Amino acid sequence: MFDYAGAVNFILQFGTMFLAVTMCLCLFRAVKGPKLADRIIAVNMICVKTILLIVIVGVSRNEVFLMDIALVYALLSFLAIVVLTRFMLNVKLNRSKQSGDTSGKKDA
Repeated sequence: MFDYAGAVNFILQFGTMFLAVTMCLCLFRAVKGPKLADRIIAVNMICVKTILLIVIVGVSRNEVFLMDIALVYALLSFLAIVVLTRFMLNVKLNRSKQSGDTSGKKDA
């Protein structure tokens, strides 16, 4: 007979390890990224993978309240990424205004 509980447990453990490894790779990209967009996307991916880890822990321990925590974390991470992106774009626009570079931007 096939042991479904053991198979599900193995899949959840493998998923957790896979997410942990890919989170480390995303952290490397967030620190070392050549462009600002690469760093923002890497931080966003870390947030998504954290949400997935919370869901995996909730499923493996059969704790329903962790799904609510994952939803709240998803909303907060979305807002954080939007704020971070706007802040970085404002900094970049201010730097380009200070240097006198108006490439790609015309005043109407």
